[in-house]
Amino acid sequence: MKNLIRFFTSRHLLSNIIFFGVILFSFVVWNNIGKEEMPEFASNWIRVKTSYPGAPAEDVELFVTKPLEDELKGIVGIEEVTTTSSVGSSSLRIVLDDDYPNKEEVTREIKDAVFRVNLPAEIRDLPRIRQFKSAEKAILDIGIYYKGHKYLDSKSRAELQKYVLGFENQLLALKEISSIDRSYYKNPEIQIEIDPKKKQDMEISLSEIKEQIQANNVRVPIGAMRDRGESKVTALNELETVDSLMNFIVRGNYEGRGVKLSDIASIKNGFQRSNSIFKINGHEGIFLNVKKSVTTDILSAQKVVMDFIKKFNDANKENSIGIVLMDDESYAVTNRLKIIGSNGLLGFFLIFVILLFFLDVKAGFWVAMGIPFSIGFTLISASLFGYTINNMTLAGIIIVLGIVVDDAIIIAENISRHREEGLSLKDAAVIGTSEVFKPIVASIITTCVAFIPLIFFEGFFGKLVSYIPLVVILMLIGSLIESLFVLPAHMAGKTFLLDRFSKDEGQKSWFHKYEDIYERFLLKVFKMRIPVLLSFITLLIGSVWLFKTKMKFVMFPREESQEVFIKVKAEKSAVRDETARYIAPLEDLFINDKQNVVGVRSSIALSRRGGEVKENEASILVELKPADERERPLRELMKEWEAKSKGIPHLDKVRFIKGRWGWSSGSAIELQIQENDDVKRDQIAKLLADKMKSIKELTDVEIEEPLKKKEYIFKLKQERLIKYNVAPSKVTSTLRTFVEGSILYSINKGEEEVDVRLTVPSTAKTNLEELLELRIENKQGQLAYLKNIVDVEVVQKPVNIKRTNFKRSSMIFANIKEDSEITPLQIAESLEDNVFPELISKYPTAIMKFRGEIEDSRKSQGEFSNSIIIVVLIIYFILVVMFNSLFKPILVLSIVPFGLAGVIYILFLHGMTVYGFFAVIGTLGMIGVVINDAIVMIDKIETRLAVGDSCGWSIIAKVASTRLRPVIVTTITTVAGILPTAYGVAGYDSMLAEMMLTMGWGLAFGTVITLILVPSLYTFFSVRTRQ
Repeated sequence: MKNLIRFFTSRHLLSNIIFFGVILFSFVVWNNIGKEEMPEFASNWIRVKTSYPGAPAEDVELFVTKPLEDELKGIVGIEEVTTTSSVGSSSLRIVLDDDYPNKEEVTREIKDAVFRVNLPAEIRDLPRIRQFKSAEKAILDIGIYYKGHKYLDSKSRAELQKYVLGFENQLLALKEISSIDRSYYKNPEIQIEIDPKKKQDMEISLSEIKEQIQANNVRVPIGAMRDRGESKVTALNELETVDSLMNFIVRGNYEGRGVKLSDIASIKNGFQRSNSIFKINGHEGIFLNVKKSVTTDILSAQKVVMDFIKKFNDANKENSIGIVLMDDESYAVTNRLKIIGSNGLLGFFLIFVILLFFLDVKAGFWVAMGIPFSIGFTLISASLFGYTINNMTLAGIIIVLGIVVDDAIIIAENISRHREEGLSLKDAAVIGTSEVFKPIVASIITTCVAFIPLIFFEGFFGKLVSYIPLVVILMLIGSLIESLFVLPAHMAGKTFLLDRFSKDEGQKSWFHKYEDIYERFLLKVFKMRIPVLLSFITLLIGSVWLFKTKMKFVMFPREESQEVFIKVKAEKSAVRDETARYIAPLEDLFINDKQNVVGVRSSIALSRRGGEVKENEASILVELKPADERERPLRELMKEWEAKSKGIPHLDKVRFIKGRWGWSSGSAIELQIQENDDVKRDQIAKLLADKMKSIKELTDVEIEEPLKKKEYIFKLKQERLIKYNVAPSKVTSTLRTFVEGSILYSINKGEEEVDVRLTVPSTAKTNLEELLELRIENKQGQLAYLKNIVDVEVVQKPVNIKRTNFKRSSMIFANIKEDSEITPLQIAESLEDNVFPELISKYPTAIMKFRGEIEDSRKSQGEFSNSIIIVVLIIYFILVVMFNSLFKPILVLSIVPFGLAGVIYILFLHGMTVYGFFAVIGTLGMIGVVINDAIVMIDKIETRLAVGDSCGWSIIAKVASTRLRPVIVTTITTVAGILPTAYGVAGYDSMLAEMMLTMGWGLAFGTVITLILVPSLYTFFSVRTRQ
């Protein structure tokens, strides 16, 4: 290796070509590499949705959900099936087994199974199968509404939707945009509402009207004539306009006199009925979810969309259209690029200044240039691996930005030391680099090893962080290449401007006197090594006690969310239109706070978790500006808003919930009960809810009980059907037309399809008596009253039924009070130990388990514990190979528990007694880095002893003193590079902040251990190892 280093050191031009070639080529790669919000991956779950209009929940479960479940039962590779059967729809969530090797095969089998199911004839559309893919995620939501129109009537909605279509078409014309999904856009219809009384007077049935319209809407290609031009023949009688339908003759005679449809019906252009109201910034509106094309990066797509909106607004200034941009996914990428830029420049400046102070200008400049070289190398290599620039790859770069030049600092310091001892530039570069080659490589490997366990983490979060290790490894490899083969050549070569300020051979550094002081200090420490060791052990025991008694794990405890959810319950009698008006003062509270709020979207009478709607309930989502762009932190804003929301008329309950990354429920506690017996399941849920309400740390305990609604069951009397000669299918078809409406046919209007719906006015559907007066056509064309052929049973039925793994289930949700120090895991353990055993003995067929955050936290805790053990073992074996000893690696690894102790103390001093997922990832990284200085120090001592020096305390202290400067310099530069991210100096990122805090302060604490404890411990091991 020494000869290879000498080769590159003596070829200054080659080193410059490598260096500048990497920098320049990385600019080319930057322009071509994809830039996304997150890495490209597919979720391990699939959702299947089926629409069964008008069907009650039990019928949906019986005819749709269960048949789908039955087809799925035989498929290998499925971990869990969760279903919800609601009024008019079925939803399945199928979780794939993470350990199954061929997930694409499982996905294909699921799709085949779904399409094999024979579904009821009333289901017009095939089930919709969706698997989340990051590449297909919307990059921006565009809210569009009419200013001054708080609510939309048919006319204003038609105008707005026409505007939205034009807006959408122009957006889709941009090559950077692949598709756009509309939310809360109502499909247009031509609505034929039959007047029951007029129909009755004319002795016409609904089924006759339906059949006549369908039969007479004709467009049939007949064929071609045999004339010269082979003229085409088409039979045409299209009923595609309101006028043509109004003039349509339902029944007539040969003279042409008869009953027109307009005589017995009102016909109008309208929109599909919706049970809920959606508002944007207090106005009823529409959202467009914009997806970019695969070939365009997120930053380019976002810029193109923003430019388009600006031009569109300028061209339509006279229109009173409001546009709100929300959920901009490009922000996270931009923010992390800003952090890299800021921290990179800050790191470059700090490294240059610090090395200028400790070494000289030349060393400072070329070591600092290792930062752009490593980033450039990583960019080029990552593109070859098919990686993109995204949140996770940027996180990997930021994590190692502070430590990426540590090896270069050690090499530059060693070269400078040899220069101070009188060696020439070239000899100092070759010898100085060769001496530390082995420990530098070992340090790089151990750092890489610390991040490798992230590849094997499971679940959604595991998929995300699995992209970090390769980026970290590439950054460190780039740094190693630059340090070994480029830096020595630059240090040995002539650089006109830099050489003017560099030290000459034999010129001693001002720092040597501090090395002498440190040497004398160590000799005193060695004489008191047992008390010193006991002091450190006491610190370690104290940290263990602190961890066991004070520290608690919560998956994501401190993320500075950009979303606040508000759950509103109006007075019980409120219908959805009233609820929409009642929440307006609350919406104005957020909309007027322009310094902190991006936008507000409200859903009235929309189910929280897929169940039936309650018309007096609303959900408001407030999107905030990023933490470093708004005036006040989230906690302060929520307190102020909560205070101002009290006393708003007609609102019985207003609950604020901070957006929580990774869980859609918004609740810290999610407890699932599985039991097919509805009565038993309800009993268990009530008992558990009562127990949870008695826990003073819990609040908002809520059983997700399905709303029960009145249901009329029409039982057909067979003897009456026979008597009146009525077909059962005629009864059900007529009933559906009356109650839900029947789609007669669809008209293609170019940009969208318009359904023609036949029904009766809403006023006719308000009481059972009017429905029973309905007359059904028999096989002879005569009419029979519905009340004569059916019996009606009135029951209360649930509007949604949930099942998990083929058993009916219910959920209990709860939150932990803001000022409470208890964690969700502690709550779960308490209930499992004290409540579950009694319930299981009473209800042995029931299954109770915690879901959501608690489930993921438990899985992650196990992964974290295993990861730390695996990392330490792998590092130990690497050090065994390096030192050819079983004992010296133990000496190096003795730093790890003290580094962990430093993390515990620093979290405690920051008031962060609750630590999370990213704190543990930072700690894993710290383990790999904290031992690097110890490896170099022990290797230096071993090298000195190998040349024949006796192993006395004075030699150990002398050699250790030569490592004081590089240890201090690497620590200062590392901490200075990491802590700005931890405290949000150059842009705040909640994920990185916690990670960098534990990593930075853990390394700082580890430095003290390296400088004091490692030499002291070596005095115990030295005699034995030499023997």
